[in-house]
Amino acid sequence: MTRNKPNIIFLVLDTHRADRLGAFGYPRATSPNIDRFAAGASVFEQAVSPGQWTIPAHASMFTGEFPTTHMVVQSASALDPRFQTIAERLKREGYATVGFCNNPLVGVLNNGLRRGFDRFYNYGGAIPTLPQQKVTGFRSVLQQLWNRYTQLLRKISYPVQNWIAQSDRFFQLVLNPFIVPLWARFAHFKGDTGASLSDAEAYLIEHGGPGKKPQFVFINLMGTHLPYSPPPEYVEKFAPIVRQDRSAREFVRSYNTQAVRWFIPMAEPFTETEYTALSQMYDAEVAYQDAQLESLLRTLDEPYHRENTLVVITGDHGEMLGEHQIMGHGLGVFEELIRVPLILRYPGQESGNRIAERVSTTFLYQTILDVLGKETYGTIYAPEVDISSLSLLPLARGLHLAPKTVFSEAYPPQHVIKTILSFDEKLLVRFHSALTNWAAYEGGYKLQRIEELLDQVYDLSIDPLEFTFDEDPGRLGDLRRKLDDFIARMASRRPNDLTGTPAGLADSVQIEDDKLAQRLRGLGYLD
Repeated sequence: MTRNKPNIIFLVLDTHRADRLGAFGYPRATSPNIDRFAAGASVFEQAVSPGQWTIPAHASMFTGEFPTTHMVVQSASALDPRFQTIAERLKREGYATVGFCNNPLVGVLNNGLRRGFDRFYNYGGAIPTLPQQKVTGFRSVLQQLWNRYTQLLRKISYPVQNWIAQSDRFFQLVLNPFIVPLWARFAHFKGDTGASLSDAEAYLIEHGGPGKKPQFVFINLMGTHLPYSPPPEYVEKFAPIVRQDRSAREFVRSYNTQAVRWFIPMAEPFTETEYTALSQMYDAEVAYQDAQLESLLRTLDEPYHRENTLVVITGDHGEMLGEHQIMGHGLGVFEELIRVPLILRYPGQESGNRIAERVSTTFLYQTILDVLGKETYGTIYAPEVDISSLSLLPLARGLHLAPKTVFSEAYPPQHVIKTILSFDEKLLVRFHSALTNWAAYEGGYKLQRIEELLDQVYDLSIDPLEFTFDEDPGRLGDLRRKLDDFIARMASRRPNDLTGTPAGLADSVQIEDDKLAQRLRGLGYLD
């Protein structure tokens, strides 16, 4: 039979900054394989994540809705079944849907992000779920016994891992520096990038060829997430300070065990040596992951896939490496955190191009449906969606139809807030960590909002590091009105009786932890 529906490869580079790839202007040779692929694709130079960390960002890409609408913004959140994931929609279109995931927050937690997948392989978590190897004879009997054993272990371990993710006391316990190396290694915190890519490529070769059922393949990679431990040859090439400076080497070794420092604000900024060491080690991880991607990207560059496969390569969020005295990806809407790589190659694309207009990765959902030839889709909670008005495909094809204003939202993760309170509550006050942040972009300007506290505008064309406020009151007022309108519109799309984590910090902490609410009230965060 002849298939006219393209395969779809959705590759998420978890915790990946756009500014560390050659295709996005980085001068170090960290990404030759991604850069080679990007040269024949559409490179969106200014893509913005809808959320600042894994769970809300994936929920938005999987539903086409912003966090204020779907409200999957905490570790304990679950996606309401009225939100149809892209896997669910594609499955109804006749697609086989399979995931190869290294992030336990997507692959292990019972948060609804796996809905619609026929098969979902978890390379992260205590008991990974891996594709079965094809064996015969006595080895097949042993494999069946092993599979039953691991299935039993997963039935036990998954509820435990969900409980850990939702238990603040246990979460803070596992941050102990003596325990961090244990779960980082034995609980497969970063998964297995090499194995997941090898398995995904093998699956695509077997199932994604001519005459086969159309495939939706989701891949999540965690290589650039802390802790940083790339192979020695990558440290040698990309992190020479760690090889040459003993103090830098000892700092990285210690920092890799101090998970509490990975996501809380910094009382004092890094020294130059500390920042350089972490920044270079991040580059080494980028380069190592890029090398692991080489084989899959070469397969996707074969003539069949160039004609019959939509390939999306993007990041869910970036990573703060000490800029603005913030580390990790739990707090704020600075560029290092919410500007992400986005490379899209549509079926039959003949040459590469670059798109300077700013876009949101939320709309990859509508882009995928646009490639299928869909014009609209209905929801049971809000008005019908016009796909063409949101899809990124016209931009990729050279039509300038980008939205004028682009938004991002950062609901602070409660486990981060509680950890900061237990570590140093002064940092919570100093950095306003318990407050929701928003960003609104228009032209070269960016409004940053800290909930009920501050609106400030940056001119990114002359101040890309976001240090100096733009003082034009007219521009501030215009962007402020547009952000207010956006928040109201996204809230209006939310089902009235939506269950799960409430939108406001005040409601959520009162429900989950009365003592915490009292402490935050004493600090002036709650009424």
